[in-house]
Amino acid sequence: MPCSYASGLYSLLESGAGPYVSSTSEGEAVAIAAGTWLAGAQGMVLCQNSGLGNATNPLSSLTEPFRIPVVLGVSRRGWPAEDDEPQHRMMGDVTHDLLRLLGIPAEDLDAAPGVAAAQLAAAVERGERRESSALVLARTTFDNTGPGTRPVRARPPLRQVERAEVFRAGRRPSRSDVLKTWLELDALRTATVATTGYTSRALYGLDDRPNHFYMPGSMGCAPAIGVGLATASRHPVAVFDGDGALLMRMGTLATAGRYVRTPFLHIVLDNGQHESTGGQRSNAEQVDFANVALACGYRAAWRCDGIDAVLAGLKLAADRTEGPVLLHCLIRPGADESLPRPREALPDLALRFRTHLAETEAAVRSHGDAHGTAFHQEQRTPAPGPEDGQHLDPVHGQATRARGDVGR
Repeated sequence: MPCSYASGLYSLLESGAGPYVSSTSEGEAVAIAAGTWLAGAQGMVLCQNSGLGNATNPLSSLTEPFRIPVVLGVSRRGWPAEDDEPQHRMMGDVTHDLLRLLGIPAEDLDAAPGVAAAQLAAAVERGERRESSALVLARTTFDNTGPGTRPVRARPPLRQVERAEVFRAGRRPSRSDVLKTWLELDALRTATVATTGYTSRALYGLDDRPNHFYMPGSMGCAPAIGVGLATASRHPVAVFDGDGALLMRMGTLATAGRYVRTPFLHIVLDNGQHESTGGQRSNAEQVDFANVALACGYRAAWRCDGIDAVLAGLKLAADRTEGPVLLHCLIRPGADESLPRPREALPDLALRFRTHLAETEAAVRSHGDAHGTAFHQEQRTPAPGPEDGQHLDPVHGQATRARGDVGR
């Protein structure tokens, strides 16, 4: 997230001087950096101190419990207080204290290039020990007298459908029905991120696999973790999201649409409520997630009502290999409250996931695989047959179709 204190640095990054993803919020940026680490690299987040409040949730409930290291570059607006706008004064006073309370060692970045380079090297070294750190930038740290941001040639837009298709076939599934269908199709190659609450617990309980990353907290950050995975590697990525979770950080749809150019399947499980906290209604009833995703640059999107419709949508999504696609799955409420929580320590699960991806990447390279296929599938048909006279083409996986129609 940009700041005028480091405008010269942002100009270099925007002009293509290094790998760079512009996020829609600071918390999203932290989650992208977490996905970058899970993919085998080290992520750095640049933001104003005013954005530390937004970043506090994933810093405390994602990177800290999983011991995922992040290097923060935080500009200190509001310090000295008399030299800045009044809205920055409080955060300027508490920047170092807030980072300390989050357990993140912080120091002011020196303006001398040699000293700053040593500080950055030390931060990266701490990252290798799975420790986060922060470098605080003052107004005078950078020389921002350069030419400013140069126009960047936009990447050609992906070919995408104009409107999401609506599939209806079979009974309305439960959360576990959709997860079981995915598990039957996926052949252990897809890096899969499951959102917080019952979704992570259900996936873990059905089949714990090393390519699964389970989120107990940081609600809304699952797709951003997926963006980090997708932009730092060529692994196919699948994200299981929820209606309430996606509404919390909907800007990530635009980030994925702009930057992701590899297989990326975003599955939204929509039961219309926050089930794990007591079933309070979400605000998703009138939201057309599939067409919103298309407007944000997703290559294709489907709205699926019925287990056979979900299977059809998953098969169509498997053919899309050049960017993000979204499957909006209507599911019925209801979950077993005894769903297991991961028994393993969270840092161990994060390392297992990272190691698995590294080993998979090494195996792919040794076999000369182009890594161009999408979601690697086994030839199974787990879903039940059509009900109530609804039609599902068993060859092409095409369910009864309609267009538009947001209502349940």
